[in-house]
Amino acid sequence: MSGLLGDDDIMDARWAGRSISDLERPAVAYAAIFGALAVAIAARALVGLFVPASPNFMAFFPAVLVGALVRGVRGGLIATAASVAAIWVLFIPHDAAPEVFRAQHLQLLLFALTAAVTVWIATVLRRALRRGDVLARRLTVMHQQSLDAFVILAPVREAGQIVDFTWTYANAAAERTAPEGQGLLGRRVREVFPDTTGAEMVQRLVEAYEAGGPDDIEVRRLIDGEERWMRSSAMRLDGEIAATYRDITAQRAAEAAARRSRDEFEHIANTAPVMIWMSGHKMGATWFNTSWLDFRGRSLEAELGRGWTEGVHPDDLERLLGAYETHFGRREPLRIEYRLRNAGGQHRWIDEVATPSIDADGTFRGYIGACVDITDRRQAETALRAGESRVRALVDSLPQLLWSNRIDGFCDYLSPQWVAYTGVPAEQHRGEGWLEAIHPDDRARVISAWNAAVASGEPFLVEYRIRRHDGVWRWFHGRAAAVLEDDGSIRRWFGSSSDITEIVEARSHLEAAVAARTRELEASLEERARAEAALAQAQRLETIGRLTGGVAHDFNNLLTVIIGGLDMIQRRPDDIERVTRLAEAALAAGRRGERLTRQLLAFARRQELKPEVLDLAALISQVEPLVRRAVGAGVTLSVDADPDLGVARLDPAQFEAALLNLVVNASDAVGQAGRITVEARRRDLGAGEVQGASAGTYLAICVADDGPGMDAEVASRAFEPFFTTKEVGKGTGLGLAQVYGFVRQCGGAVVIDSAPGQGCAVTLFLPAASGEAVGSADPEEDLVDEAGLAAHVLLVEDDPEVRAVTETLLADLGCQVTTASDAAAALTRLDAGETFDLMLSDIVMPGGMNGVELARAVQVRRPDLPILLTTGYAGERFDDGRGPVTWPVLRKPFRSEELSALLRDTLAMADQ
Repeated sequence: MSGLLGDDDIMDARWAGRSISDLERPAVAYAAIFGALAVAIAARALVGLFVPASPNFMAFFPAVLVGALVRGVRGGLIATAASVAAIWVLFIPHDAAPEVFRAQHLQLLLFALTAAVTVWIATVLRRALRRGDVLARRLTVMHQQSLDAFVILAPVREAGQIVDFTWTYANAAAERTAPEGQGLLGRRVREVFPDTTGAEMVQRLVEAYEAGGPDDIEVRRLIDGEERWMRSSAMRLDGEIAATYRDITAQRAAEAAARRSRDEFEHIANTAPVMIWMSGHKMGATWFNTSWLDFRGRSLEAELGRGWTEGVHPDDLERLLGAYETHFGRREPLRIEYRLRNAGGQHRWIDEVATPSIDADGTFRGYIGACVDITDRRQAETALRAGESRVRALVDSLPQLLWSNRIDGFCDYLSPQWVAYTGVPAEQHRGEGWLEAIHPDDRARVISAWNAAVASGEPFLVEYRIRRHDGVWRWFHGRAAAVLEDDGSIRRWFGSSSDITEIVEARSHLEAAVAARTRELEASLEERARAEAALAQAQRLETIGRLTGGVAHDFNNLLTVIIGGLDMIQRRPDDIERVTRLAEAALAAGRRGERLTRQLLAFARRQELKPEVLDLAALISQVEPLVRRAVGAGVTLSVDADPDLGVARLDPAQFEAALLNLVVNASDAVGQAGRITVEARRRDLGAGEVQGASAGTYLAICVADDGPGMDAEVASRAFEPFFTTKEVGKGTGLGLAQVYGFVRQCGGAVVIDSAPGQGCAVTLFLPAASGEAVGSADPEEDLVDEAGLAAHVLLVEDDPEVRAVTETLLADLGCQVTTASDAAAALTRLDAGETFDLMLSDIVMPGGMNGVELARAVQVRRPDLPILLTTGYAGERFDDGRGPVTWPVLRKPFRSEELSALLRDTLAMADQ
């Protein structure tokens, strides 16, 4: 600052400003005012001793000025008033001649007016001094704390020429750039830098001084033997030169490293066999590698910006640009397929993966993408899917149970007919699991025949009994033949099992008839036994016939939607809107099938439940709005749940479905107008009071209506699956069956009280639980698909189709996926030292080790590896008997959103 104002000016300004600040304290200020007034009175009195006719007011102007400077207008006026009073009392003679007295009074009045003007001038001066002091302090602090160096240099002339410069001001940042152990202020440039650096600095300052205006240049300096680069700006200022500069050595090194890195990247990218591009942060392309330019047959200049979009197929352009806009906004990785015109004018399918480019400081620079021509792969996949569809259609149309084995006899495929007949998932019967479906009396014979066929390569021919899903054993004729390679070795085995129950039964009947002719008495007894068995069999067949017909009817409807939709998609895959509509219909049909399967599992007491201890009254209150929407406008629905009802351990979703089924049935019964009541009470039941319920405390939920009711025969069959009194197409007959299955799973009982003309009441008795409600009865929130997991997942799944779909879902979520077809392969990868962030494993797998056993083995090897299990079946093999399963379980079929949410939860729990 001394270079700008001069040292004396700065010191005077600072002294004046600080003096005023110090005197602003009231006591000090008024002491200064009256002290100055006392000095003025003494001076006037002293002058009066030597000059009798001396002026009365001249000595008091300094006192007025001091008052205005230290206390502003108020201090100046106080000093003026005190001065006037002192002059009036002490220095104006009251006995003088009238002319003299009037002249003295006029002088006093003129003094008062002049003093007031002086007060105003001094007040303005006081403000200026205070502001100047504040400004000087701020400028000093700013320059001393600034990261940029700031100096002022005075030219040194000899013979009229500038030969050097002297530092008249240098802030702290400038002093830090001086050679070690030397200062700048007051010294010459050539003295501090006696080498070429000093000469270059003087030359640069002379040029800036002669130019006058500010400049902005980068200069090289050698300080303490080290090369440094400075960005400097200098200009002439009042005969001196002011300059600012900053050390940019590190910045230049970083820029050079960035240029080298980019050059290396472009060199590597240009040698890569894939097409690579880069964009800026506003979506415009900034670079393409040689592979891209060769593919397109265009120059780099023509492709930059959005020039490359000229080659995108018109049907894909809007979708592609929309995906770019979405992902650019979110800074998320992108993977997309589209068609791009090549140099020959053909549109080829491109698989593109793009990743955001983020600097070390977090600045978004754009995207880097890689593209691969997948036209041949897509055509091969389309042809393969078409072939697989034809084969699958042929296999699904055959009545036989089909299966296939490896050359070592391991069963790795079971047709849908086998699964439908046995009621057991294919995964459970793979390997040697299919023997569980063979009658125990036939099992050893079948194993012997099969081992002999595998060893010799001869056809497998044997008769045996297979258990149907309802527990009935039926006779089958099994046959299998080996498919041979060109060298005669076995490639694999294909076999079928044909139902020959009627033939076996006919043969048995014939043998029985022959025996009956020779043993009349025994024949009579046997005939009676056969009649009883036939009656029981007929009753069972009637129930099974209704069950099979209902399942076949519903699933045929669902398969019609799925197969028909997929067939139409295959015919016109380019119609995106049509494909989307048909795919949504097929997906909806699949979810209906999933719901139907869950209802069937609930009836069969094989459904995987998620029981929670819940406040039942609160749960009923929560589901009440949904129940009310399910009844007609003319139906009166009243809900009365005792607030002190208590808690029960149950699955909230299944309870809501059961209650809704009962209310819907009641609504159908009362028709357009009627009354439905829902009551919930706590009841203590004795032994045998309610069929199927042991003694204890229960929560009784009763749904009653005033409809036509039902007779005893209809009531006795109400819980049979697919039994319904509704018109065709208005009911599946699974509602009450689902209610019955749910209540039995909860350990309770259900009772129907009805008679013709007296309405109907269905009461659910659910065992009361102890303790407080700890579960949440809120419905499951919608899941949101979030990509970008960036986890390495070990996927263990024996079914190749399920494995392929799950691998794709994980890849779409941003995961790196390593697959294993069974537990042994997964353990081999872990034992080899491969690292993973999570293991996703099916539960039911062949090979002697299921998913739970694999999880326990992995927990021993990798205690910190998160584990997620999946299953489409919740039967006896879910647990291995070694303790509860503590890992999260994802039920098949699952959606991408469900998989993503559970993956994130599992990884988050592992990080805690």
